[in-house]
Amino acid sequence: MATISFTHDVTGNLQQAKGSDSRLNVSSRSDSRSYYNSRDQQEAYSLVWEDADSATGDYILYWKNTDTQGRALVIDSVGLNSSALAQFKLATVTGTASGVTVLPSCLNRSAPRVASASCVEAAGTAITGLTEEVVIDHAGVAAGGHEEFRLDDRLRIGQGGAIAIECHFTATTAKTYGIIYGYYE
Repeated sequence: MATISFTHDVTGNLQQAKGSDSRLNVSSRSDSRSYYNSRDQQEAYSLVWEDADSATGDYILYWKNTDTQGRALVIDSVGLNSSALAQFKLATVTGTASGVTVLPSCLNRSAPRVASASCVEAAGTAITGLTEEVVIDHAGVAAGGHEEFRLDDRLRIGQGGAIAIECHFTATTAKTYGIIYGYYE
């Protein structure tokens, strides 16, 4: 059995391990970060919304990171659906959202936790009290169609930060609905 020496990537200390054929028997972390956050920390969530009468310019969903431990809210993806032709905008926002309170669902259903979040959906009346900061993404949805903001864990919202989805344009009042997938780390 061979002894293998390596430097620990966090502490810088020299480590030694024994392997049967001059290599370590290790497993890779090939699944997504959201998978490990769900499995190991119970901190992966989905936030579902449905608004029966979205109009041009209406904010339809708001998610604020209220964590007090310094963790970021990482947005993986956002699914968008509309009964009519619509364009959506995702942006960071400031202000105090008013609307219908909703709760993200913990995706680790074997050991669920409550998200460090303040979330509001339109649910029949537009969300008010928000000011747009930075536009993150735009997406167009055909009538009866589905589209996504494909963020792949790149959008990180710090403590006290928030995002909102706006029905940026619709030719007619539309039923919009969808889901945000995110986790804390």
